[in-house]
Amino acid sequence: MARVLVLDGLSEEGVNVFREQGLEVDVKPPQSPAELAAIIGDYDGLVVRSGTKVTAEALEKAQNLKVIGRAGVGTDNIDKNAATKKGIVVMNTPGGNTISTCEHTFALLFSLCRNVPLANQSMQEGRWDRKKFMGTEVCGKTLGIVGLGRIGGEVARRAQAFEMKVIAFDPIMTQLKADALGVELVSVDELVERADFITLHAPMTEKTNNIINAERIAKMKPTCRIVNAARGGLVNEQDLAEALKAGKIAGAALDVYTSEPFEDNPFIGLDNIVLTPHLAASTDEAQLTVAVEVAEQMVDYLKTGAIVNAVNVPSLDAETRETLQPLLSLAERLGQFQATYSARPTALEIEYSGELGITDVYPITSAILAGFLRPMVEDVNTISAPHQLKEHGIACTEKRSPAASDYAFEIGVTVVTNEGSHTVKGTLFDGNDPRICSIDGMRVDAKPEGYMVICINDDVPQVIGRVCLTLGEAGINIANLSLGRASRGGRALTVLNLDEAVSDSVLDAIRGIPHVTGASLVSLPGSTN
Repeated sequence: MARVLVLDGLSEEGVNVFREQGLEVDVKPPQSPAELAAIIGDYDGLVVRSGTKVTAEALEKAQNLKVIGRAGVGTDNIDKNAATKKGIVVMNTPGGNTISTCEHTFALLFSLCRNVPLANQSMQEGRWDRKKFMGTEVCGKTLGIVGLGRIGGEVARRAQAFEMKVIAFDPIMTQLKADALGVELVSVDELVERADFITLHAPMTEKTNNIINAERIAKMKPTCRIVNAARGGLVNEQDLAEALKAGKIAGAALDVYTSEPFEDNPFIGLDNIVLTPHLAASTDEAQLTVAVEVAEQMVDYLKTGAIVNAVNVPSLDAETRETLQPLLSLAERLGQFQATYSARPTALEIEYSGELGITDVYPITSAILAGFLRPMVEDVNTISAPHQLKEHGIACTEKRSPAASDYAFEIGVTVVTNEGSHTVKGTLFDGNDPRICSIDGMRVDAKPEGYMVICINDDVPQVIGRVCLTLGEAGINIANLSLGRASRGGRALTVLNLDEAVSDSVLDAIRGIPHVTGASLVSLPGSTN
């Protein structure tokens, strides 16, 4: 039974999803990295919100952990590189708090425009300062949106209902999608110059870090107001505080900060800013939605291997995974074959030829790498394999060719060594029957399963008979045999599937047969029928 650790106060409905699916669940309060490290080794899954920092230290002893679920969007509190190296999928729930965050954006915007916090405080203190709190309307004004994804798109729709003109900066947004939203795409510098209000809904990356800074604030209208309910660090807090103090812009409203809880707050005492303690997703509806969504995603992964809303690897839903399973199995076996057949690799070259029926080959490549590393690396999987390969100093390249030579498609895996290279190619018969169809350019029809002896020999009579006789005398039955050759009378290849492994002495006897130039034993999962 899989075990899941739930931290940070996940809604009970989400906890029940795990229990109803037969998983064992422990619910605990937020943990420090050291506290989490002490207990994480017992769990297959971990659920967090923003209260727990999942650091490399915390993951060091996560020997069984397979998936981390973030009940929300931001994963800044999770060390995704450390998780990936450990083979752990990191998932979030990007759609669960979309409406909640969008509505909080407008709550901040209207509170800022109509001085709601200050007016409320004045009333609470017994004053009637009606003339003091003159506001501004949003109707007819220009709203600049930085990041036009799920939340930014919802903000744009609602802004148009308030008769605002919407412009946006989003480097990956297509013109077609922007036109459908009724939004004008502009550069970030044009946006800050034209907007009456600016709201940020972008992820935190190297390119978006401090995207609103002193230089860009200087280009804004003095009546401009900024709202950030996305990520701390998108707005340079010191630059913003200085601009507000100097009256360079009219105001700002923040829900997110570079440190949470917010330390060394430079906005204390300012009247032209509204601050909330990361409340954008704090609605009953949003917390219920993200709790149930993250639980369902994690259950699917732990039970079926389906990857949904992953942030450190490409997602792979259950239906697609089932469709790809024969390809994934073939790919992993090709990788395992090469790990045994080729010694001291310096690089891997993967080639996809013909029509595989898919556009994204990342899952296939990851399966090849996982298979290749499995004999050498403990606990490697398709999540950690690309990083593990780099750590072993093995380069990897891949390319696609329009057509395969003799089959609908071929997957080729070449291992480059200091002495040369070896290439194995595979395909599927009838869509689900994996076959090795070529080894070092020699065509064969071999099943990549069980115990395999690969014999290299001169293409002369009696060699294969002597190899089979040697195996028979050792009491080893041959299940399948496949022959190939480079040219008549030249180099030839024999692949034998056996019912059991051969000893070193039997292999040595095969190598001693005249005209045999090499013999290797490869062991793959599955038994030969």
